[in-house]
Amino acid sequence: MEPTTKNPGDLRRSAAEHVALRRVATLVARGAARAEVFEALVTEVGLLISATDAALVRLHDDETVTMIGRWNESDGYQSIGVRHPFGSGTLARLIWDGKRPGRIRSYTGSSGSLAEMIRGWGWRSSVGAPVIVDGTVWGLTAVGSANDQELPPGTENQLAAFTELLAIAIANEQSREELEQLAAEQAALRRVAELAVHDAPPDEVLEAVVTEASRLVGVAFTTLLRFEPDGATEVVAIHDPPDGVTVGMRASGDGDGATQRVWRTRRPARTDQLTAMSGAWPRLAASQGYSSSAAAPVLAEDRLWGALVAAGRGALPPRIEEQLSRFAELAGTAIASSQARADVQALADEQAALLRVAEQVARGGPPDTIFAAVAAEAQQLLGGQPMTLVRFEEDAALVVVSRSGGPAPPGTRIAYASGTLPDRVRRTGRPVRVDDYGVEPDAALAREFGLTAAVAAPIALESRVWGMLTATSADGPLVRGVEDRLQQFANLAGTAVSNAASRAQLIASRARVLSTADETRRRLQRDVHDGAQQRLVQTVITLKLARQSLADHDVQAGVDRVEEALKHAQRATDQLRELVSGILPAGLTRKGLRGGVESLLADLPLPVDAVVDMPRLPPEIETTAYFVVAEALTNVVKHARASRTWVRAGLSDGAVRIEVGDDGVGGAQAGMGSGLTGLFDRVEARGGALRIISPVGMGTTVEATVPVGEPLPPTPGMPH
Repeated sequence: MEPTTKNPGDLRRSAAEHVALRRVATLVARGAARAEVFEALVTEVGLLISATDAALVRLHDDETVTMIGRWNESDGYQSIGVRHPFGSGTLARLIWDGKRPGRIRSYTGSSGSLAEMIRGWGWRSSVGAPVIVDGTVWGLTAVGSANDQELPPGTENQLAAFTELLAIAIANEQSREELEQLAAEQAALRRVAELAVHDAPPDEVLEAVVTEASRLVGVAFTTLLRFEPDGATEVVAIHDPPDGVTVGMRASGDGDGATQRVWRTRRPARTDQLTAMSGAWPRLAASQGYSSSAAAPVLAEDRLWGALVAAGRGALPPRIEEQLSRFAELAGTAIASSQARADVQALADEQAALLRVAEQVARGGPPDTIFAAVAAEAQQLLGGQPMTLVRFEEDAALVVVSRSGGPAPPGTRIAYASGTLPDRVRRTGRPVRVDDYGVEPDAALAREFGLTAAVAAPIALESRVWGMLTATSADGPLVRGVEDRLQQFANLAGTAVSNAASRAQLIASRARVLSTADETRRRLQRDVHDGAQQRLVQTVITLKLARQSLADHDVQAGVDRVEEALKHAQRATDQLRELVSGILPAGLTRKGLRGGVESLLADLPLPVDAVVDMPRLPPEIETTAYFVVAEALTNVVKHARASRTWVRAGLSDGAVRIEVGDDGVGGAQAGMGSGLTGLFDRVEARGGALRIISPVGMGTTVEATVPVGEPLPPTPGMPH
């Protein structure tokens, strides 16, 4: 069977795709702003895929789209921000329903304002791929063609590679936002808890509950209601009340609003359509322009005391019940007796512990340090219960990463069977409790460690369970409610893992630059050894033979061997000159970038208009700038078929700015055999940026910007 050979064009396209993906991935890895990632991604897609337009679209649950941005060759990237319904026969409708890449072969039969806008762009066909974030369709990227020729097969896969990077960027940003929200929540809860701990008057504590809860969830109207035995309610505390609502106001327990459901179920509740609800409070809120509400039970010593209620004029946040519940817990604790004050102190300790770990995560501390802090803080918070943090392996096994009082040391690898605690945590992604290892199947190791019970919370990384945080007991079941407290620490550990993964991507890109430099040095060593060095060895041997011939009075043989030695020496000189000119010219060392460019132009078979105006700079900056000019001019000679070219280089705003252009055929792309690919890594390694502008038939311009420090002082007697 004959080996298959990839088409050179396919290889070039693949290389270009990898370079484009790397540029976007670098932005994602360093946590660039969402708008910057959006623009870079749409631009790279437009440059990579031969199409009229590239666009990024946000899809919403109400089946509308927001056109975020669009790129085309003539106008570049433009932010749009226009919202339209899906319509029919559009990529939005196709991808929303199918949740997979798709294409529209003709917009002739498409309807709706979105389709009209797309036809106005001149699109006749298009290809799109979904952006999947946390298992849901966040949006899509698309490319469109204005001619009758369909976009080639495989375009969907190219788009999918970019959408995966965008999903990572969005998920990372959401993780950071969630961390900030968590820190804000812990701080608000701690402020309320500290009031209760310091024996503040109950009214002051309850007022702080509604005020802090209102600020945190972003809802103006928040109130604390006390239940009467028959379900009637009384306003105890209120923040930013509507007209007619005051402390002490009462209402009957009739109706089916969120407060009434809390009374019946003792569980959080919400309603998104107040106008459809019956009861005094829903009618009053709706009459004041509120459309939705949520409520959480306030329990004092396991007795339903009242409800913490928030009302909004629009849709409420999806997790508002959970947030209200945490403030409601504080309210119940403040209302209870002296034992309740001890509970508030414990809650304050929890918030402080979570905040300490959250601050370490936010600062980007080493994962091992954060894992150790998670285990130690969780153990201290939960009354000294031993803690173990583990990572799941690819097979049915786990590895102990950190512990605080746990039985197994870090590095221990433990296999587990189906149905056991770690298996249930990994499969469900939810906390799992074991109250008696004596009846738990396949629990011999736990019993060997002397454990009787455990509670484990999953550590999630994107859409998979990375590991778990486990609290163990040797003297009976753990207290009820420990799952939620443990999960908060596990969530912080997951954020630390996610941050470490992002940093690893950036480190990998830097490693590629170092590998390239190492390979260059090894190649130089080989070239010197196999070329000039061998010639010089032959020269020495031949001269020794010539000396022997002359000593033997064989003059002709001596002369012949001297001639042969001269030829070897000349060839060695030529080879060394070629090697040196390929590394750094002497002019660059003596006269800086201006001298280096002059040496390049000396042998160039093409008229060049060169203007180099800058002082001496650090050698690494001059070398980078020299290679940009050298590689760009090499490509002009090899590929451009140009009649003229120009070089511009100068220092502006603390950066070297280089432009090399020609009037040739254009169409140049990095990674297409042009030799420009390595320049991206070289320039980026110096903190700079490289751009190639090369429309077909209109010449090529290579632009580079490299930041510098202070210019070097002039050397006496040297040009500058």
